[in-house]
Amino acid sequence: MWGVITTVFLLLYFFMSYYIGRKGFIALGRPASGLNRTIYWVFFSLLVIPFPAAALSGNFLPETAGQWLAVWGGYSVVGVSYIFLLALLIDILRLLDRHTGFVPAAIREHKKTPPVIASLALTAVAAILAYGSWNARNPVITEYDLTVHKKAGSLQQIKIALVSDIHYGPVVDIRRVEKLAGIMNELRPDIILLAGDITEGVPRLEKVREFTGLMARMPAKLGIFAVTGNHDRGLRGNDGELLNCFKEAGINILRDNCVKIADSFYLAGRDYPRRQSGQGRKDLADLLKGIDPSMPLILLDHQPVDLEKARDCGADLQLSGHTHVGQVFPVNLITGQLYELDWGLLRRGSYHLIVSSGYGTWGPPLRVGNRPEVVSITVKFRDEGNTEAADPPP
Repeated sequence: MWGVITTVFLLLYFFMSYYIGRKGFIALGRPASGLNRTIYWVFFSLLVIPFPAAALSGNFLPETAGQWLAVWGGYSVVGVSYIFLLALLIDILRLLDRHTGFVPAAIREHKKTPPVIASLALTAVAAILAYGSWNARNPVITEYDLTVHKKAGSLQQIKIALVSDIHYGPVVDIRRVEKLAGIMNELRPDIILLAGDITEGVPRLEKVREFTGLMARMPAKLGIFAVTGNHDRGLRGNDGELLNCFKEAGINILRDNCVKIADSFYLAGRDYPRRQSGQGRKDLADLLKGIDPSMPLILLDHQPVDLEKARDCGADLQLSGHTHVGQVFPVNLITGQLYELDWGLLRRGSYHLIVSSGYGTWGPPLRVGNRPEVVSITVKFRDEGNTEAADPPP
């Protein structure tokens, strides 16, 4: 299935590349000089080739070369997409102008109008890429305050730090994790929860040890707990070097199991279904058999799915990620249709869902239209009965 999606997107990418290549050549007046044509097509090739080159040959290149090509390809695919959208918009406006004549003739017929418009479009795209690159590397702290109307032992409240979609690997390196450690030292949460896609693929063992060593020093008196996501290939088995590194660092990976924390609340972690191997995951009702329903229940699931089932099974708070809120506009328009909630807070009576936009990036090392984040959640426990209208509307 993923191969089909990749093929379709590459075909679309080639169409977009052809479209902007032809439009750019026309905008420059179809240069007659062989040198000018060569310069144009060289720059155009440097723009469009890195993405398919990375997609088709990244696995065959040395690690460093593959990493640089993947980053370059990420910038190029976003750049090509935005240039295509602007070129398409310009053509639509030209078509409308033919019927309405809203553009003054002095501008429409001036020989410098096409290259000026092309220059403005390229400048706008370059500015967007520069902003997206900076934005992706400067996470914010998003805070929520919730009330769960259940008694949680001796706890009156807890402070949760939720981090999803770090994608630690070739692009999101240890320096980004050091920034995360700084945020954790500022927040000083009671518990740290990692909502999947912790790693990107299978990082080298020494890189994983750097990551887990840094995570182990982050303040969290109730511990660090995690679930796996679709990109955590090295953590999917029941054993392995990467998994052992996490265990040794005290990072507890929950795979369709439920633990009681401080004799005060339950934390349930869903496994990520491995559909390619035909392996699903436990039914949530089976996973939660035997728990005390009078105690608070926090559910950690990589994707924000099965919301009604989570609510019916008594989950008070579900924490998810995965969506990236599309990561790059306008992909958020798609994630907004795929998921009932692709970012933020959803309340349904006593059930709460929080979806994080994620900390890292996948594919293009950019974020446009959303911010990377660490989510800080203060949960107050009030033994006042299960009130369907417990919290005010968001």
